Amino acid sequence: MLIRVNLNGTIVPAAEARISVLDHGLLFGDSVYETLRTYSGRPFLLSRHFGRLKHSADGIHLKLQWTRDDVRREVQRTLDSESRAGESRIRVMVTRGPGELSLDTETTADPSLIIIVVPLQELAHEIYERGVAVIVSSIRRSRLLADIKSGSLIRQVLAFSETKSKQAFEAILLTEEGYLSDGITSNIYLVEGNRLMTPSLEAGIVEGITRGVVLDLARSMGLDVIEGLFPGNELDQADEMFLTSTTREVVPIVSVDGKTVGSGKPGPVAMALLKSYRASIAGLLEEG
Repeated sequence: MLIRVNLNGTIVPAAEARISVLDHGLLFGDSVYETLRTYSGRPFLLSRHFGRLKHSADGIHLKLQWTRDDVRREVQRTLDSESRAGESRIRVMVTRGPGELSLDTETTADPSLIIIVVPLQELAHEIYERGVAVIVSSIRRSRLLADIKSGSLIRQVLAFSETKSKQAFEAILLTEEGYLSDGITSNIYLVEGNRLMTPSLEAGIVEGITRGVVLDLARSMGLDVIEGLFPGNELDQADEMFLTSTTREVVPIVSVDGKTVGSGKPGPVAMALLKSYRASIAGLLEEG
């Protein structure tokens, strides 16, 4: 797999990329990040991702030294550094930078901007056609700093390991109080009649970029969109379910913990939103 890394403006193969062992991003997970993808080789909704990156940085009092245009230029340079077919997955990360072996952020020097580009592993068409099985994870979502995409991802690591051990596609995380939150790397949705229900920010979710697009599309389709706190047993009432993420778009869910959702097949709302989402990509690419 070809991986290219842009480290503070220098583009190198992954094997040659180096950061200090005293970088606080490594020592304490003191970093923020975004994951985005390309369509037709172009970064998708980079402006929105940069806005969320800045929000995360502000949330941990990490001053970004790069503007949106700076990040856009470096992302494009990294994409242009390789010649191959297919789409790319892009991770943009800002670490606190090297400092002392101390939690004191004032010991750190300049932050580092790291951009990693890898081939995008797109889902097979069959997955969208037949839907996926998910589990409810035993790992709970904390509401503390939940809207910050930081490098401290041990909960997600553990939830992913649990998901893989049960041969599921994704896991749904609950809050410590038992409300529905989100997936490991996705947002989740329940359909009941004409109502599209999705956990709100109060549930400790990361406000997904794809989530925003899909909710706008749902409203334009005449669905009654409800964002709120939903107990875990609401899963049993859903006519259909689906998840969204930057790299996976809209994926129908057909079972939860072995229990069939609705008819056990991808539902009409999920499939309509997937079609509408894909139809909107060209226009959204112009947004940048």
